[in-house]
Amino acid sequence: MEKKYNKLVRDRIPEIIYASGKSCTTEILSNEDYLRMLDVKLDEELAEYHKDQNIEELADLLEVIHAAANARGYTLDDLERVRAEKAAKRGGFKKRILLKTVIDPAKPDSLTERICQNEEIILERISDSMIGKYLWLEEHLNKCNVAVNEEYQRKFAHYYRMRFVSKEYRHAFFTLFETVKNQLEASFEEVARQLYTVDGKHEFSFISKMLHTIDTSKPIFDSQVKAALQIHRTFESDFEKRLQLDIGILNQISEQYQILLASAQIQEILAEIDRRSNPRKMSAEKKLDFILWGLGGK
Repeated sequence: MEKKYNKLVRDRIPEIIYASGKSCTTEILSNEDYLRMLDVKLDEELAEYHKDQNIEELADLLEVIHAAANARGYTLDDLERVRAEKAAKRGGFKKRILLKTVIDPAKPDSLTERICQNEEIILERISDSMIGKYLWLEEHLNKCNVAVNEEYQRKFAHYYRMRFVSKEYRHAFFTLFETVKNQLEASFEEVARQLYTVDGKHEFSFISKMLHTIDTSKPIFDSQVKAALQIHRTFESDFEKRLQLDIGILNQISEQYQILLASAQIQEILAEIDRRSNPRKMSAEKKLDFILWGLGGK
């Protein structure tokens, strides 16, 4: 009966197999494959130690560590020297210290705390003019045809800094804006796909602003919200992958909204914005967007 292994073994294992009356097949690995299989063996021996926790498994683990060091061009003296240097600088593990938290007094440890620490600056950045221009866009959305109304297009583009897009994209953007504004559920994915056909550009921020204007409970993404939430948006050349990443980011922003809305401190800041927009009201999500915008651009 033949049993397959395909694993790295100690040097004398074939000899031991033949001495037992069995036979085996082996292969001498290339340098690259040897290093790869050493890493696999290291994981295997660590798992064995976790399972049995005896000195034999520790010895096996140490043997693989020695082999990995040698395979990568280090001597055992090198290994011991580096170990001793790190122990001298950072200590060993004899004191059984469990690190639970690290508090940096210079850096707030939550988004809520960062907002509260910078409340005055944030509110200064949210001007009455900014609030008024936003409310005008909301109030006039359904009073005109945004596909052809030049005043609405001009104010929307100026407010949301809609620069560096082609005339073709801008025309397609406002035409689609008018088409979807009365739909019960305007889909980010659907709008993004349609606009991508115009000139092969995916304008994540502008699409989020269009959909927020239609449904003010939806989140907005821009560079300052990105900075405030410390979002890492990686470059992805493939449109489909970019689209899915951006849907994930919008969900992430919405989740942060819910966390912030549960804070009594944030509710006080929202109430201050309400007082400044009185009697006209904004959605909680838009007030949070203003706050994140102010924090991100601080």
